[in-house]
Amino acid sequence: MSPALCRLALCWAAAILSWPALAADSLVADLEQRLASAGVDSVNDYLSAHPEAAMARFNRKTASCELQAVSLAIRLARSANARAAQAHEESLRAATGRCARFVLAVVSAAEVPRVCASQAAWGAAQTARELRRRIADIEADKLLRATAQGQACQAAYLHELKTTRVTLRVASPPPAAPER
Repeated sequence: MSPALCRLALCWAAAILSWPALAADSLVADLEQRLASAGVDSVNDYLSAHPEAAMARFNRKTASCELQAVSLAIRLARSANARAAQAHEESLRAATGRCARFVLAVVSAAEVPRVCASQAAWGAAQTARELRRRIADIEADKLLRATAQGQACQAAYLHELKTTRVTLRVASPPPAAPER
């Protein structure tokens, strides 16, 4: 087989193999179209009706910081559908740990405490570790440290770390046994 024919075959194979990935990536575009034509509640009703197929896929995209998905999730979290809004906020909390600059740039000041919080699936030790890591990330980022959104997020993490179930206190040592 000639090199040119080999390259053509490889390109054809790559196109065929990437078709499912392209179809899967259309989810966010489809949701945005639905949002433009029918509104937030329609999109959330659709996602709620397809929790495994659509909602889970969309929230994975949001949590992995696909910027278009994050932007859409922020708009969808402003819904009257409490269950859907909670699912979107949970994925935004995951995204805030990966792409805090972007998430904090597009949420309103009132939404910062909701996205700068621990995830429901974390245990106490993981929550403490993750909140401390996220606080350190904000402190290390000059831009986030200097913005009101970054400061509010850091304050929300610190408040949760000090006032929730992850507060670990050092127990006082047991009294010394009397010597004999």
